[in-house]
Amino acid sequence: MAFHIDENHYNEALKFFIREKGVPVKIILAHADISRSRFYGYLNGSGDLAMSRLLSILEVIHVSLDEFMLYARSLKAVNTNMQSQPEAPIVDEAMVENALQIYKQTKDVAAIGTAITQIKAHDSEEVAGKLFKKILPTARNILCRRHYFSLMDANLLLDIMDNLRYEDLQTILPFVRKTIMQQQACQQAGFKMEIVRQQALLTVIYRYTLRAFHEKANDDTKRDFDLVDSLEPAISDWYTNVIRKLMTVIKTLIVVGNEYEARVAYNNILAAVYAIQPQSAWNNYEKLMHNNFNDFKTYAMP
Repeated sequence: MAFHIDENHYNEALKFFIREKGVPVKIILAHADISRSRFYGYLNGSGDLAMSRLLSILEVIHVSLDEFMLYARSLKAVNTNMQSQPEAPIVDEAMVENALQIYKQTKDVAAIGTAITQIKAHDSEEVAGKLFKKILPTARNILCRRHYFSLMDANLLLDIMDNLRYEDLQTILPFVRKTIMQQQACQQAGFKMEIVRQQALLTVIYRYTLRAFHEKANDDTKRDFDLVDSLEPAISDWYTNVIRKLMTVIKTLIVVGNEYEARVAYNNILAAVYAIQPQSAWNNYEKLMHNNFNDFKTYAMP
């Protein structure tokens, strides 16, 4: 995996930290086993850098990977704000009313899910907030009455999960767990399982676990640690294994109380994401992981 010179500004971020830390270039070159010409080529925007070499450079200048990526993202954000933004979709009360009417007549969750996605993309937080408040009760009622979760249901839940009361999640989660176990049973019986739905449902479990600790409801978490641990290897794709590892990070950090090991494990997961996943997927994983270990810890242990 190579870090390319692109809109993420990795070379600018690396240049900044090298200048700030003041480590002699000859020490960096020796530690990272990289030629002077390739090193300066990367810094000046005319080459790529292998992930292993980037990690070696960060190690010798005493900068963590999440600190480096956080700064690179800040450079990207500045650049993005300077560029013209595409026009937001037309989203107003009439659109929300139409979605609510379609659901009332057809019970088609897609209308609600699409409306919420468009509301969240609105360029005005104030307008989006008012529209979201109007549609949230219907979405909440849909999910609180579900006894079996389709992919669309799972995605709807992920979209509004942060806006639901913890009591609502306690009502919903038993049926999320039930769906996961039914999917696993189908897999064991030789039927094809919907991997994407399983991924969405496991993401719900992971986010609920963080929320439970955030709400200091630690007793609600044991069953979900056990559930994730019980998943058969046959149904464990790469994303599912990331969720498993993140659940282990949570347990190590909060249940065991070992922050050092939790931080190391967290950074290893993040490094694996950058090494294996395409750049187009990085933002999703960063959001899933609360961007860096300190923010992850702050959310789980307020």
